[in-house]
Amino acid sequence: MSDLPPPPPPHSIPPPGYVAYGGQGSVAQGTQKIAGLAKALAVLLIIMVPFQVLGIFSTITLTDKARELIDGSITESEFEDATQANLGSLAGLLIIPVAVLTMIWMFRMASNLRALGRRGATWAPGWGIGGWFVPPCVLYVVPWLMFKELWRGSDPDCGYDDPNWKKGPVAPIITIWWVLYGLLPLAGLATSANTISQLTNAGDMETIAEQFDKFATFNIAMAVIGVGTTVVYFVLVRQLSARHMAATRESASR
Repeated sequence: MSDLPPPPPPHSIPPPGYVAYGGQGSVAQGTQKIAGLAKALAVLLIIMVPFQVLGIFSTITLTDKARELIDGSITESEFEDATQANLGSLAGLLIIPVAVLTMIWMFRMASNLRALGRRGATWAPGWGIGGWFVPPCVLYVVPWLMFKELWRGSDPDCGYDDPNWKKGPVAPIITIWWVLYGLLPLAGLATSANTISQLTNAGDMETIAEQFDKFATFNIAMAVIGVGTTVVYFVLVRQLSARHMAATRESASR
């Protein structure tokens, strides 16, 4: 048996954009609201950006300190103190709440696709959570594919049980997000692994300083990309949420 609700009688299907029975802000029957989740996500992402910017400057400062240690201008203890004073690491504290809200947000939207009559969806609601942990986790292929399906399924101009809903175009912002979040960070894995190895096995801080100096340009570039990734994800959240809410007729003010 199908898990979709039965379609309404033909004479009761409203045209796109029509709000039935509840007036302005009424949601489509059987759908869950996402406005609150979208707003909370957007706020956290906005807060994260300045901390990431601080991280760029901290990386630059740490690189300078590493070179000073190599030149003998500062002591090892002074360099060690500098490595522990990275304000950009505060952005990492926001990753967990952003991840949790993202999973709930995706779960609800995927559930809503069923209520909107989007038959044949590839990704069940549970993939909004589990998809982030499916190997290869670091690439986030499943979330990328799921975002694409959610975008197509959230088309407010697509009628109930329209078999062509999966053929719609997808906004470039989704692939841009995946390139920044899933692909480019791969370039930093070898560097990160090497740096961690040095941090754990090095016998002196000068060896660690040499690693920071060696990968200085790359580390700064990755920090800048991190800021761009957060901004792109903010845009994705706003655009996909607005599109989905138009499909479910959920008011953004509620």
